[in-house]
Amino acid sequence: MRRALHNVGTPDNVALAYDAWSPVGDDGKVPYAERAKWLSDLASISVAPDYARSFERWKTSFSNAGDRLAELTLASRLLIGHGNSSATDVGLSVHHTWGVPFIPGSALKGLVAHYVDATYGPSDLGKKPWEQQGDERARADYQGVTWNRRRIERGPGAIYRALFGAPDAREDDAMRERGFEAGAAVGLVTFHDALYVPGSIADNRPFAADVLTVHQKDYYNSAGRSAPNDYDSPNPVGFLTVRPNCRLLLALSGPSEWTELAGQLLEDALETWGVGGKTSAGYGVGMVGAWKPPEPKRSKAEQAVAELETHGKDALSGEIEKWLRGEPVAGPMRELLAAPPEATPEDHLVLVRVLVEKFALRDAWSNRLKNKKADENKKARARALIETWDKLFPGGGS
Repeated sequence: MRRALHNVGTPDNVALAYDAWSPVGDDGKVPYAERAKWLSDLASISVAPDYARSFERWKTSFSNAGDRLAELTLASRLLIGHGNSSATDVGLSVHHTWGVPFIPGSALKGLVAHYVDATYGPSDLGKKPWEQQGDERARADYQGVTWNRRRIERGPGAIYRALFGAPDAREDDAMRERGFEAGAAVGLVTFHDALYVPGSIADNRPFAADVLTVHQKDYYNSAGRSAPNDYDSPNPVGFLTVRPNCRLLLALSGPSEWTELAGQLLEDALETWGVGGKTSAGYGVGMVGAWKPPEPKRSKAEQAVAELETHGKDALSGEIEKWLRGEPVAGPMRELLAAPPEATPEDHLVLVRVLVEKFALRDAWSNRLKNKKADENKKARARALIETWDKLFPGGGS
């Protein structure tokens, strides 16, 4: 069945192509001879044009006072989900619906939680919070969960607990007796998935092929029992990564004072540690722009206009002119302009008028009449557009 699907061609969704459409052999792996071309084909897939509208809807969903947004610009390649099962031995996490790069919110939360514990937690992890002295006592507020083998021995410190939440622990009663918060709690900050910013990379092609060449396969497979040598055959493994300079939008929700702190910590962690796989080799590092509160919530009409504008002025103005001439519209405005001008619903006319005024289309039609170089056919079409428009909107509008 899989091989029969290849006759259809490679799908334009990278997630589907990488996971389900791979040209595997009898061993369930993509043959080495085919990997380079296959990965190159996947890297050439552009993001679907409609993704921009979905992204804008998601972005505008953040409207609470404590929400914070910032763009992450990758300084190096990004590899997320490399442990997932894959026909190339290296997995990849891609947005299921749109096939674009994303960083799961759970990965960002885990990164910051580890960063806070390791960077700001106490130096002597063997001491309990009430045993810490001086500056170490303050650092205990940043300490994460303490484990004893597979059992949770002690819950986290106050700041860690507020940011990320806490589980029940064996020493909860002892913590409460000494005035510390204890017991299960939900974190105050929500770390949302970071989504690819449309158009942030050339040709909207955010993926690139990469290769990892293992030179000491026997040494690694034996967990060090076989000594490394100079005569093992190199084992190149091809896989996909996200290109440097791609931008992803980070989003946090929660009380303002806590999202501001979480944003600063996330920024530090991404710039110094990186996120995802192969961070020890420099992958997953990026620079975070300024954290901003969400824009004021727009009305449905304003949102509809913003979504239409993602298709560009030329496409929209061309469809408006077709509609005014009585021709069918088959592009992004097909639903808005499905009826003839005289039968178009009032709420649709409002949106059309906003676009015509924003793009100054009536002025452009008038300029065609004044253009001495324009032929009579173009002038006649411009005159007809103006007459139809003025009948719809006697007040004019540019």
